Amino acid sequence: MCAVSLTKPVAVVALGGALGASARFLLAELWPGIWTVLLINVVGSLLLGYLAETVGPDRLSRLFLGVGVLGGFTTFSTFAVDAVREDAVTATLYVVATLIPALLAARLGMLAGHRHRLARKAVA
Repeated sequence: MCAVSLTKPVAVVALGGALGASARFLLAELWPGIWTVLLINVVGSLLLGYLAETVGPDRLSRLFLGVGVLGGFTTFSTFAVDAVREDAVTATLYVVATLIPALLAARLGMLAGHRHRLARKAVA
């Protein structure tokens, strides 16, 4: 793929990432701490699961919303660093309380998205 064909996708991801990262930053400023990061990652997993089932084949929409907005909104690296900085008990609780709900949220989002897609087809 040549550089010219990457210009639009990179711009779309950058714009989405700026929006998602800004939203995460604002939430973290309003409610600092590891539990806000947990909530951000779980909500982001739910939304990405939904998106995976509802956004059509349009590559730019997927890049903007998935890679950009939700990629910028969620943060595995902050989760990892926060976990390492905590004492063993808090870190263990934080890891379990993030991973299990995030996986369940992603699945729930996918199920909701699938139902929404089927409902749209039934109406069409």
